[in-house]
Amino acid sequence: MTIEKKPGHIRPETKEKLLLCLEMAGSDTVDLMTEAYGQNLFDKKGRGDKVWLYKGAKEALSCMEKIKRLLNDDELTKGNVDERSITPEQQAAQLLEAVAKKLDERKQRPS
Repeated sequence: MTIEKKPGHIRPETKEKLLLCLEMAGSDTVDLMTEAYGQNLFDKKGRGDKVWLYKGAKEALSCMEKIKRLLNDDELTKGNVDERSITPEQQAAQLLEAVAKKLDERKQRPS
């Protein structure tokens, strides 16, 4: 029994990866915000760390929003999508590449 792929819908394995990325970005946001809460605002290093952590949390939330928009678009897509310049599958692949690149950059930063 084969599952028919509806036109314009993201493949199940790609959707699964996007949902995993969504979960990872959410947990990263919580971790960064929790760490930022403990920083001392009354010294220069603490303020700088807090700003850097908030910036990281903002980036994670931005990624979450983009993934959520993509998943919502996939759910609402009906009919022929041949007229689109970028299919939802291509859009998902580009987003996954961007997330992987950001994660690599984050891993390469010194702690």
